[in-house]
Amino acid sequence: MKKKLPDFNTEGVLPAGIHLCSGEEFIERFCKASTERQSFLKPVADILDYSKMRNARYLFIGGSFVSNKEKPNDLDVVIVFSKSEFIPQRSERLAIEGRKLDVMFCALDDRKIADAFVYLLANGRYGRNSGLVQVDLYDQNDEWQIRHEPDEETYEIVKRVYVNRSYIDLNEPEGILVTIHGLMSNGMWNSEIAPIASSQGWTFAPFTYGFTSPDILLNGSKRKEVVDSFRDWIYEIKEKYEGEISVIAHSFGTYILGAYMDGFEIPPVEFNSVILTGSILNRDYDWDSARAIKVCRVLNEVAPNDEWVTWMPNKNWLGKDKLFGTSGVDGFTQEIDILTESNNKIFAHNNVIKKDVITQKWMPFLSANKYAYCSEYELRNRKAFALYDKKGKWF
Repeated sequence: MKKKLPDFNTEGVLPAGIHLCSGEEFIERFCKASTERQSFLKPVADILDYSKMRNARYLFIGGSFVSNKEKPNDLDVVIVFSKSEFIPQRSERLAIEGRKLDVMFCALDDRKIADAFVYLLANGRYGRNSGLVQVDLYDQNDEWQIRHEPDEETYEIVKRVYVNRSYIDLNEPEGILVTIHGLMSNGMWNSEIAPIASSQGWTFAPFTYGFTSPDILLNGSKRKEVVDSFRDWIYEIKEKYEGEISVIAHSFGTYILGAYMDGFEIPPVEFNSVILTGSILNRDYDWDSARAIKVCRVLNEVAPNDEWVTWMPNKNWLGKDKLFGTSGVDGFTQEIDILTESNNKIFAHNNVIKKDVITQKWMPFLSANKYAYCSEYELRNRKAFALYDKKGKWF
């Protein structure tokens, strides 16, 4: 059974040691006692959400915020990730009504440094021994135990980081959202997606290749020309903007995306999340091979009444392109946990991309999988090394 946070001692701080509590208990105890503390309510909630979304392993909070001060001067946070590679590379300033919110990062693969950070948070720069709070992110009751008392050199390094710490902006951009339209269209539906995505912090980047007739389905060289154009464009987007790239593709746009990924063993640009609607990709598309090194999450909107996708495989004039198929009406054959399929009879080929679906379904899917790229880290490395061993060189 989880212990409750102890009372403050006579000095107005928590007793020495690490005190475990839930996020709800932390907010109730420290974010509601005064008007000044209430100003921290949203930032603290953001820290909790940020830590869980980034799959952090541990979260510690100290400073005067976990004391009985009515007007705390600072809120010190240490977020511990499983690997150093997951630690954010940039720190930006965030001011909360004139007070300091300091976030420091470390990782379990350097446990000595992690222990030193926790030790410093509990003792302060000048050795004041006070308690700190460990927020139980996943209700596992897994209390941190300091395994390594920091040696003088390590402790000095960590103290310098603490003294020169930066304010952190936890409201980092959601990512880059790319859209790819279908045939006989210039993607007018982008006007529905753009304001919604932009207001939620996404960098919006529509790929347009002009109003194109269905004749392109007969012409392999023209299809290749469009895919090559997308290849150049998406690489420029990756180089120009920061953030993981997600995609919403419609109709022939699903082919462009599928052909790009199918053309590489390890593509120059990988995709975090992909949403397919009116998909003309083959039902046997190999998502298992694409996982982690090409794409991390896929949502396929299946519309049994899609009047255009329905007849795709029954026309001999479609030629021998192995990528063509009816996944937009019949779904994909492969069952894999990165693939989610949603079946809706109300959908036809051109009535899916509307505000209700964008707002209530697609944007939450993209936000929920914002860090899917991180969760596939180990698998991506294993696949990359396997290809290296097979070929004897990097790609």
